[in-house]
Amino acid sequence: MVTALVVAVVVVAAGMLLYDVIAVRAGGQARPWRQDLAHQLETRHLDDPWVLGFAAGAALLGLVLLALAFRRGLRGWLALEPRGTAMHRSAVAAMLSRRAQQRSDLHSWKVKVGRRRTRVTVGGTTDPAGVERDLRAELARIPLAGPHRLDVRTRPVRDRRRRSELAELEPPR
Repeated sequence: MVTALVVAVVVVAAGMLLYDVIAVRAGGQARPWRQDLAHQLETRHLDDPWVLGFAAGAALLGLVLLALAFRRGLRGWLALEPRGTAMHRSAVAAMLSRRAQQRSDLHSWKVKVGRRRTRVTVGGTTDPAGVERDLRAELARIPLAGPHRLDVRTRPVRDRRRRSELAELEPPR
């Protein structure tokens, strides 16, 4: 919102200045505000309070623009329906983690929620399609404003003890 306002002001000011420069180049006269500004810049000294005030204002505007440029903004939030509402990504990750925790066949899970995609990495003796179905149902409960992709990945169990436990659970070949 603030950025759009700043951009609109800069575009209008640049457009007015460009129009005036083109009019002067085409043989017309400069607008009175531009003639007055040129006269003021000719006659005022650098230690004049008006010049110092405008310089301080320009420096303050520059600091405000730098602060806006380096702010984090709303990148950590996901837009919801109805418009104007949002949910933090960590809350979405917690909901999906809680849903994964309810499954007894998962030993580990890691949820990473991005702006357009959620990546879930699971480990254990589980059917990835079943996990994906459960997590899609949980994600569908959240009224996200835009499309959101869910990627479910599996990773092998690396712990030897768990591997031996899993081997005991497998049917003989």
